[in-house]
Amino acid sequence: MKRIVTLFALLLWLPLTSWGCTTAVISGKFTKSGRPMIWKVRDTSEYDNHIRRFSSPLGHYIGLINDSDPEGTQIWGGHNSSGFAIMNSASVNVNLDNPIDFKDQEGVIMKMALEQCVTLADFEELLENLERPMGLAAHFGVIDAQGGAAFYEVNNYTWTKFDANEDESGYLLRTNYSYTGVIGKGYGYVRKTTAEALFQEIPMGTLTVEMLGSQLSRTLRHTLLGMDYSQPDFYTAHNYINTDDMITRFATSSMILTEGVAPGEDPEETTSWVHIGQPFVSPLIPVWTWDEVPLALQLPKEGSDNPPTLAQLAKLAKRELYPIRTVEEQRYLYLPFIYNKQKSGVMQKLQLMEHVNISALAKSNGHAEKKQVQSRMIQKGKEILEQAISTSR
Repeated sequence: MKRIVTLFALLLWLPLTSWGCTTAVISGKFTKSGRPMIWKVRDTSEYDNHIRRFSSPLGHYIGLINDSDPEGTQIWGGHNSSGFAIMNSASVNVNLDNPIDFKDQEGVIMKMALEQCVTLADFEELLENLERPMGLAAHFGVIDAQGGAAFYEVNNYTWTKFDANEDESGYLLRTNYSYTGVIGKGYGYVRKTTAEALFQEIPMGTLTVEMLGSQLSRTLRHTLLGMDYSQPDFYTAHNYINTDDMITRFATSSMILTEGVAPGEDPEETTSWVHIGQPFVSPLIPVWTWDEVPLALQLPKEGSDNPPTLAQLAKLAKRELYPIRTVEEQRYLYLPFIYNKQKSGVMQKLQLMEHVNISALAKSNGHAEKKQVQSRMIQKGKEILEQAISTSR
């Protein structure tokens, strides 16, 4: 009975904590390519996102931006042409004994870092030189072109480094509580457990962009309920599933996965792979600093004559994915729209398209061929979403 009461209490608490992020910093020793990665599944009330390219003294950098911030004053994940990449997740169990009004500076700091930093040491110097209090409560995941890969747990006054290269697992995971914070506070514990279970199933030295960006970012596993809705016994028997405590859920606005370079490779070949929109209904697209961001990933332009962006199409598809129009709409995902035994679900079609094109990208030579693959992924992704939206209606 105690277990049932506890579970019920958790379910009552979940809607109050619908925002957050699930993140990972991954050493090159854990990946098949030998390249480090950072991964962020972003949950936020700022659902409308886009990608933008900026100039800086170091060259260029690309960043994930809220549509409500058209000038791009804050960045929520990205990389620069020096091979430095950064993302974050909020930490809600720090600064509890010393709350202040100056806060929410994470996006500002990440923009500064992309403009100024080449290495992890540069980022550490940036943190050291910030005026206290810093207005920060976060984990910053960072990689560089020298193979560096670390999380930095940061509060208003201090920071602590956790090095993925020194961890025997080869990776580090964070949701919305810090190990340096107040024990038992924060949230994202179930999402963290799910991420741990998924990563533990991956042998050392085998993780790929496709596994992480195309598959794990869209996992249908729910560890609290002990279910994996991608298994036939589940997806043939369920139409609606509760996604409150899943890694990707109603509040998920985007995903950014940055694959760095191995030591000795050209830092400009660092690639950020993005889902702009809910990952279940948004294609995985690569972007680089050496070229402009495609219009399909940029801030939507006003006017009915402009073609829809991927974010706009994904937002329409999300209404079909969460079709219940009640106060509880955020809980219940309509599974057949993305995953079914006929393999006609939106997610299944996107994953097939991504498999073909990620393989093609790995074999491409030069920037022109990479751009061709990128354009093909955007076009095919749009076709899949447009057909699904039209058919559903």
